Amino acid sequence: MLSDVRLREVAQRLVLVPGVQAVALGGGRARGEHAPGSDVDLGLYYRPPLDVAALRRLARQVAGPDTEVTVPGAWGPWVDGGGWLSIDGIAVDWLYRDLERVQHSWQQAQQGRFSWHFQAGHPLGVPVFAYAGEAALAVVLAGSTGELSALHRAAAAGRARGAPMSPRPAAGPWWQDRLEGAPA
Repeated sequence: MLSDVRLREVAQRLVLVPGVQAVALGGGRARGEHAPGSDVDLGLYYRPPLDVAALRRLARQVAGPDTEVTVPGAWGPWVDGGGWLSIDGIAVDWLYRDLERVQHSWQQAQQGRFSWHFQAGHPLGVPVFAYAGEAALAVVLAGSTGELSALHRAAAAGRARGAPMSPRPAAGPWWQDRLEGAPA
């Protein structure tokens, strides 16, 4: 298992890459549900342009000379891209997250708005509120601007109140008749 110290060291190096604004631990490790051999999910929250060449150099330094990372958009519009690395013998996924899209998704969730988007490898699509959930549950390891930490704090405050989203979805006309019995 990668130590917390090692994860933070990698995260600190990642936020030095131009474009990377923050790095967050996600998945089972962030929720405390991991086993010693579990993979590690690192969200790389970026603002374009992302310096993919610098990111590739860093990936090769921490994971070996054959390591590859993608350009943003290579995996699709919602799971933008990233890389599958092996650091110290543990699978580590670097998953790109466009910070502007994450912030917009958070605002949509706060207003009770939702939509589903096509994404290769996700047969049911990706719900717009998935990014809000990630921001709420992630462990921010490093950040250069504080934006992701602010989103995380806002999500935590919403969870503490018990109502992080609008009580009634602001649905479109096709959905209105399916809201029978929903609180006004």
